[in-house]
Amino acid sequence: MEALPEPPAAPWTGLGEDYRDGKIITGSTPHRLILFSFDDGPDRRTTPLLLDRLDAEGIKALFFLVAERLGDDTPRLRQQSSIAQEIVRRGHLVGNHTVNHVQLPLLDTEAAMAEVLGAQRAFEQTFGARPWLIRPPFGAHSQRIDQNLAARDYTIVLWNLGAGDHQVRSAQEVFDVWLKVMQRREREEGDRGGIILLHDTYAWSVDAFQRIVAHLRARNCELLEQGEELYDFVDDLSFFFEAREDASAEATAEPAMLAPGVLAERQARLRELTAQHCRSIPTL
Repeated sequence: MEALPEPPAAPWTGLGEDYRDGKIITGSTPHRLILFSFDDGPDRRTTPLLLDRLDAEGIKALFFLVAERLGDDTPRLRQQSSIAQEIVRRGHLVGNHTVNHVQLPLLDTEAAMAEVLGAQRAFEQTFGARPWLIRPPFGAHSQRIDQNLAARDYTIVLWNLGAGDHQVRSAQEVFDVWLKVMQRREREEGDRGGIILLHDTYAWSVDAFQRIVAHLRARNCELLEQGEELYDFVDDLSFFFEAREDASAEATAEPAMLAPGVLAERQARLRELTAQHCRSIPTL
């Protein structure tokens, strides 16, 4: 029977320590920054394919892992723990999504923290270190939960661009919902980008990821001609993160803003790559 690989002597990167003890991240941004996040895995049926597709697109993402899917008690759990390690090996960030994926505010404090700390122990077994990022299941949190998570130096990471992929059964439906949410967020909140929520446990979500990327790359061809800011796939949380310092546990990070020089540098490089991509697209 194959054993779970031993975690390395030194803690793995990819557990979000650079983003510990931050204000609650909402994903809001007036820039066309795009960060993908995937919840509820790892799943041996779908996550490996998603990792290959992320590699093919040159995109890094956030994965919020459910601890009941990790361990060494069965071949399935051992395989999924190896997949979790592979997520980090490929340069993605991972975070805590509790043990059993329950709404934390519905539990008393002891039970809620048991969900969090139980998952933390599973991470320590799998990676040799604890996670510093957490996404409360369903995005449900409260002042009580926020305070207990802050006391343990967690940074809560939410999202602003959902796709309803747990309610549909096709990649096209996921894409359509995501596009409507994207358009509504820009119209009502001024968000032109942000953190996208998908689930790596659904085959249709893995397919929808590619449709979303293809759409945004095609839009960049149009935006390039119009001289507008392009969609920028970011690799980590740095633009969305804000240290908590003396702020309350319930404080939220400001919308992600790029300094003018940083924006100009990133956009200049992106315009070159986009121009090459758009020239390679066959015309009818």
